[in-house]
Amino acid sequence: MAWDGLYYRILEDFPLLAPAACKVVQVGAFACATTWRRNLMFNAGLALGPRSNSLARALCAYRMLGSMQSLIAEILRDQSASPEALRAKVTEFGGTETYLAARNLRRGIVIAGIHMGSFEPALATLRAIEPRVHVLFQPDAMPRFERARSERRRRLGIIEHPVSEGIAAWSALQDALKADEAVVIHADRIMPGQTASPMDFFGLSNAALPSGPVRLATTVGSPIVPTFCAKLPNGLRVWAERCIETTQEQVLAHDVAQHPAQRALVAAMESAIRQFPEQWMALADLRTRSATGSRA
Repeated sequence: MAWDGLYYRILEDFPLLAPAACKVVQVGAFACATTWRRNLMFNAGLALGPRSNSLARALCAYRMLGSMQSLIAEILRDQSASPEALRAKVTEFGGTETYLAARNLRRGIVIAGIHMGSFEPALATLRAIEPRVHVLFQPDAMPRFERARSERRRRLGIIEHPVSEGIAAWSALQDALKADEAVVIHADRIMPGQTASPMDFFGLSNAALPSGPVRLATTVGSPIVPTFCAKLPNGLRVWAERCIETTQEQVLAHDVAQHPAQRALVAAMESAIRQFPEQWMALADLRTRSATGSRA
């Protein structure tokens, strides 16, 4: 914790040193943090596919870790950025017709994302068209980082719901959907307090993915729109995939894996990750029911 605190202080107070500090942590953590390296290597293998060799997986895993450090530095550096400045980072947006078709259903919308790209600029783009945006999130263990991230979202007018609030957060998100508002949830790993069931993901039969996005959407019959963000040389690309319609029904956690909406969501996530495997910040062990860390 002391080391993390010093690292974050350097990133926030001495931005000119940030690239060097990020590289030191990237190299050091990959060399010394055995659990992180093991998880990253395994997840890189999922993203690259079974035909990838160990060198390709190691390089991908190393760059995944670099993507995480770059994002941390960005959040600490730009915590006071205006909504307009964050939106300006998004230079390419796709899937507008898909998104508008989902909104025309007037049953709220569940926007399911993954830990890739830059979250708050994507939220800033969303806030330009949505008056109320709710985000389910896990507070970070490091106060300096969490303050910076929350400040970014406060400036955007994002309504945050900590997963630790349990039933209260769940009820608030249901109410938001019933009021035809937007709810944003990450769907590629579980957070402490979330329910996971073994699911198929990149050929892994027991992947621990959250059941929440599908269960929440089906309580109201809201559409799910998988939406992703990736870094390009000229800025950020944000795109919405095909709308996944749901009907109002009660779906139990252990039934989510075989639900058509979950299968469609998994397919969309797999497609996005395959396009940008080195940007997938997959630090968690997807083979377990526990979550590891929270950086986005």
